[in-house]
Amino acid sequence: MNRKPIILIFVALNLALVFWLLLRSDEQEENQVSAVQELVSTPTMEKSSYDLSDRAESLNVILISMDALRYDVTGLDGGKSATRNLQSFANEAVVFHNATSAAPWTLPSHMSVWTARWPSIHQVTNKLKLLASNQMVENTLSPGIQTFPDILIENGFVAGGFTGGAGVQSKYGFGRGFAEYLDDRYFGGFDYSIPAAQTWIDANRSQQFFAFVHGYDVHGQYPLSEGARNALAGKYQTKLSGDIKENATLREQGLSAIQNPGDEADLSGALSDNDALFLKDVYLEKVRAADERVGTFLQYLRQSGLLDRSIVILFSDHGDEFMEHKAVDHGATLYEEQLHIVMMIRFPGFAKRHDIDTPVRTIDVFPTVFDAMQIKGPTGVDGQSLLPLLRGQKQELDVFSETDYRLYRHLRSYRKGDYKLILDLQDGEKELYNLKEDPKEQKDISSAEPRITYEMEQALRNWLDGSRTNPQDYMGVKQNPIDIF
Repeated sequence: MNRKPIILIFVALNLALVFWLLLRSDEQEENQVSAVQELVSTPTMEKSSYDLSDRAESLNVILISMDALRYDVTGLDGGKSATRNLQSFANEAVVFHNATSAAPWTLPSHMSVWTARWPSIHQVTNKLKLLASNQMVENTLSPGIQTFPDILIENGFVAGGFTGGAGVQSKYGFGRGFAEYLDDRYFGGFDYSIPAAQTWIDANRSQQFFAFVHGYDVHGQYPLSEGARNALAGKYQTKLSGDIKENATLREQGLSAIQNPGDEADLSGALSDNDALFLKDVYLEKVRAADERVGTFLQYLRQSGLLDRSIVILFSDHGDEFMEHKAVDHGATLYEEQLHIVMMIRFPGFAKRHDIDTPVRTIDVFPTVFDAMQIKGPTGVDGQSLLPLLRGQKQELDVFSETDYRLYRHLRSYRKGDYKLILDLQDGEKELYNLKEDPKEQKDISSAEPRITYEMEQALRNWLDGSRTNPQDYMGVKQNPIDIF
């Protein structure tokens, strides 16, 4: 019997078995090595993530403020977008989807970013400060309150500010120590501030710099061209023009409805649904134009090589209202269309999109940047570094907002998770909303949820104690309003 074929088959099978065992061994070893690497590298990467301390002495800080830009019109939430350039920037940045402004209008909200303090702490809550006997003086930040730009300047940064003036004029304390601060237009746009910023940056790029670039391009007091307004008006049955004079008239008309403590701004009998849609469309057209201007500036930073040598913060200070709660413009309420804002930070070397859904505050911007650069900031601030959150740790923050808008209204709000409480200091009325189920805040559930309302009110009142606010000072008080905005 010829056993040779049988022997050959047996040898082949054995070789195949040995080969399979070797492959399996390699795979197991590779998996073990990968698992070990993951165990070692993940904590290490988390600890070092967004750590720019080794490059801190060569990095610039650029703060771009898009005044009055609502989060919900940007498409950052996955919805329809009017901002292709912001979307592009978001692909390289940390995107904070639930960022809340400390105040619903320009002056106090920006000063809260500048100082990382609540408005009632920094006290720059209106352009005029009320003294005894209804006397008023021009307001400005106390010299005793140190700002984050102050610290940058002390650390050798040269600082330049290029703004639309009005609520961010230097005289309120914003331009302290700046080498240059442009604020000579009232409600100027990026078409004015960005060219000046680029000229200054080109002249100072050999130094470490801080640049503040701001524009009112989507604000009601920034003009859209007559041709664009007429084209939009043709789509609606409206007698409105959409110009800046009309915006101011409508805002003041709404505020005139506030006759007694606890009253709200109200235009419900003056504007139709079509009117509101038209005004919102004018706003969206401004948003598109602003996005293009900011996109041009970001492209300049990229082409000049500065984008990867700078931490770039892009945010908005507040939003705008279009009859969602009976009025237009901003300042006199604490609803989400005014408080839910855009907030993104691009860290060089970590230019990959990172989406954060945890509620955060605009007062956390500078503490986060300073932590990444390992620069010691001012002491006693209310803002916190968000780096723990960016590194995968749990971080729960108290989200408060406030407005004393031109002494018409005195409101405070507190958000915890999905719930948000608004307290009117003048009449003690409370509103509670579940933002997950009712993001447009149309259904007050304070009566239906008494326990949650009580607990959140106690937390809010405890915060009021710490923020030097005595609610009794406001109860039933009607003040002469401030007429400058």
